[in-house]
Amino acid sequence: MIDCIQRNIDNGEHKFDEKDRIIYAPFPTCRETGKPLTLSYGVSQDVNCTIGFTDELFHLFQLYIHEDAPFSCRIPFSSEPNSIESGGAFVPMTFNIRGEIHDAHLDIDSNINVLVTKPQGSNAQENTIVSAVAFSSGTNATRVVIGDHLTFNLAVRWLNNIAPANSNGAVDVPFADGFYKFPLNSIPMSYTIFFVYLAIAVVGSGAVVLGLSYKSISKKMKNKHYKALETDFGKED
Repeated sequence: MIDCIQRNIDNGEHKFDEKDRIIYAPFPTCRETGKPLTLSYGVSQDVNCTIGFTDELFHLFQLYIHEDAPFSCRIPFSSEPNSIESGGAFVPMTFNIRGEIHDAHLDIDSNINVLVTKPQGSNAQENTIVSAVAFSSGTNATRVVIGDHLTFNLAVRWLNNIAPANSNGAVDVPFADGFYKFPLNSIPMSYTIFFVYLAIAVVGSGAVVLGLSYKSISKKMKNKHYKALETDFGKED
């Protein structure tokens, strides 16, 4: 479940409860499911979430796009509520939405990349994560006014094969300690995708080698004036 900070539409300030704690509420409801947006743990997939722009949500997106206030959300650190502290813990997840503000409408880039980093081989019962972020990555924007519905196209990708660096050997959390940093030259891929690409490369290389070999043998036969077997047999008869 993705929970987001509730804000005052006038100034973007946090809303607080009677105990002066920041109020969180579920991400807006998706028309496709009738439920707030959720992520399936460890599952990389493309997800559509169509939300309705009420007057309040429209004005909140004005704040988000203008960067007067961040679209700040959170996801549970683990499925185990007492994994870190009593009552559970959360990892921040900010939605960086690209767009433009106009007098009577908004232009919103609704194509969103969602990256979630999870540790290798973590306890399946805990389903821990390390970090998460979401950001617009399209080249077009959609015009939105109050009362409209807009479909967000979410490309959710879980990065689970990053070996942590700079570990000091401590094990204070239920995953390997260290910096889960992205490699310099590429975005890590799952082993399944890696082996698919490897198989394609092997088959492709084999086809190229076979084609070149056939061409070379044919050229040699032509240069040495070799004749087909049927012709030779015909001469002997």
